Amino acid sequence: MGQKGGGGKTTLTCHCAVEAEREGAKVGVVDTDPQGSCSGWGMTRQLDTPIIAKATAQELHDVIKAGRHDGIAYLMVDSAPHAAPSATRVAAASDLIVIPVRPNAFDLAAIPATMEIIKASGKPAVFVLSACPTRSNDSTEAADVLSKYGLPVSPVHIHERRAYARAVISGRSVAEFEPSGKAAQEIAALWQWLKEQL
Repeated sequence: MGQKGGGGKTTLTCHCAVEAEREGAKVGVVDTDPQGSCSGWGMTRQLDTPIIAKATAQELHDVIKAGRHDGIAYLMVDSAPHAAPSATRVAAASDLIVIPVRPNAFDLAAIPATMEIIKASGKPAVFVLSACPTRSNDSTEAADVLSKYGLPVSPVHIHERRAYARAVISGRSVAEFEPSGKAAQEIAALWQWLKEQL
């Protein structure tokens, strides 16, 4: 979740969903973003899982209820950017709000608006630095800025790697596309950390 587009919400949602499923959990993804990127990725997959449902933020409560009935262990929601009413509904329905942030001035400037939604929801939230340059101190500096908001900042940074784009184009996660690659290692480590925050 975040008020700015392009921060990596869809990338983290799809990849963490597959990572959770690889551990044997039954996983669902709810695509509330009108762009439908998660749904599009799901249609290109050769596998029927994770289960992906397109829904509006208003329908989210019913989707969660149905997911519990169907034994879904993790239900991950891809939210739309720049949509405060929609984001507020998604935040209120969440057990944990994950806020991907690129380490640049534009993403960091959008954090106060996101923080207002989080405060109103009363739900726990964490920051994840995404699309980080592989050779730069930007991510460390951004983590210092984010830490001042009083929310946990993931020690695992998701870097700008070609494997993410290549995997998504083929309807896979990086763990499926390049299991021993650095991107797959990052996602696995991030998922372990996120589980600890739940």
